[in-house]
Amino acid sequence: MAKKLKKSDDQLADAVRMSSQEIWQAGLAAFAKAQEEEGKFFSMQLFEERVLRALSSIGVPTRGEVDALHQRIDELTRQVAALSGKDGKAAAKKPAAKKRPRKSLLPRKQNS
Repeated sequence: MAKKLKKSDDQLADAVRMSSQEIWQAGLAAFAKAQEEEGKFFSMQLFEERVLRALSSIGVPTRGEVDALHQRIDELTRQVAALSGKDGKAAAKKPAAKKRPRKSLLPRKQNS
């Protein structure tokens, strides 16, 4: 009976060892995958930073700068509308200025 317990104990120990090795290998694989993905992410960030630096060095505005300009344009548009009587109605009511004929800068021909 002692031998039967030993065989089952050995089988159980082998099964536990195999399971623990599989778990360990799965953990290592997951860790390696995470490191690989982190490396890709870091490389992508580095690339984007280099591109942004290059674009700013030649004067290309960033997305934030363009958004700020859009906000400023909207603000100025509202101010112009407020000053012109809202919706531009006051500006539309004013008569258009009469155009004067242009004077020629060339001398006139004299009739002989």
